[in-house]
Amino acid sequence: MIAKILAAVFIVFTCSSTFAICTISDTGAGVLRLQPNSGETSTIQFNIKCDDAFSIQFNSQNLQNSNGQSFLKNESALGYTKLKNTLDIKYDLSGDAGAEWNKTISQNKKANHTYTILARLGAINLESLAVGDYRDRITVNIDY
Repeated sequence: MIAKILAAVFIVFTCSSTFAICTISDTGAGVLRLQPNSGETSTIQFNIKCDDAFSIQFNSQNLQNSNGQSFLKNESALGYTKLKNTLDIKYDLSGDAGAEWNKTISQNKKANHTYTILARLGAINLESLAVGDYRDRITVNIDY
């Protein structure tokens, strides 16, 4: 049985200031990859540098609460199997924006802001899990 587990991170910039410049760096591939094992973790860290104040918000397509509880979904298994097609996942957010998900946080002008997202899988029973790709989409909205 093979299950690929991915959580893609998409970053959206919204510019509301005419001459402000923000850069993002160290995003890596922008994908959290996890092995199908209970408690498996993966981390992504990135930096944002803005020459003006900005706001940032972290969200997930399947987010269930502001503590980062979410789930990964196997879209291709929805119609053909009675096996489980979702996996519980917990996202931990740390860095300059605090730890709360789906909340807009104001950030001061600063040379460098660092943000870290840690993904941790819940309990997995491979015998009841449909084969396929399990995905979620994390979005990071930056308004400057």
